[in-house]
Amino acid sequence: MYRLFLFDLDGTLVDTSPGILEALRQLEREMGAEPLPQKTLEKFVGPPLDWSMETYYGLDPETAREWSEVYRRIYGQEGGIENSRLYPYIKETLALIREKGGRCAVTSLKSHDMVATTLDVYDLSKEFDVLVGRSDRCPTKADTIREAMRLLDWQDKSTAVLLGDSRYDGEGAMEAGVDFVPLTYGFGFAEPGSMDGLACTAVAEKPEDVFRFVQAQFA
Repeated sequence: MYRLFLFDLDGTLVDTSPGILEALRQLEREMGAEPLPQKTLEKFVGPPLDWSMETYYGLDPETAREWSEVYRRIYGQEGGIENSRLYPYIKETLALIREKGGRCAVTSLKSHDMVATTLDVYDLSKEFDVLVGRSDRCPTKADTIREAMRLLDWQDKSTAVLLGDSRYDGEGAMEAGVDFVPLTYGFGFAEPGSMDGLACTAVAEKPEDVFRFVQAQFA
């Protein structure tokens, strides 16, 4: 049974897509870029920002970093963080973990400050034992998972599970040696075959399934 629950942020705990998509549209206008299709913009939710800039706008790495900085300024100044919504059953799920003596952490490819600021909108930061965001120390998803376990001094990988909404989450879990539950209500598994090759313990099609999955661990 799992006792350490590691959560992604975007598309897992919080639907941040409205703020992200609006900031990207403003970025396109500011940089004079050809607007991407809506479905392509939705692929920005979850993966590393620089990688998405390179992949979907066709930028070189240096230009992608510059565009990412402009995007972050727009996102921060235009209320992107507040323009989000907490998924149903998240507060109930976290309360259940606490009640049953489990531990929980956020492992995200957003910066630590952005993770904390986003969760603070919903007064949720205090519900987690640790928050780990992307940094020079933790540039990959697997690194954020390993760092959360290090901070918690959690040695038993068999009792840890990552819940996330993208292939990057699944691959990061496999690399870090923990189990994975894909959440298909987010944005990362919208395309056919997007879960191929991932080792999945269960699948959550809606936020209520996350609550039920956690509940089953303590049954």
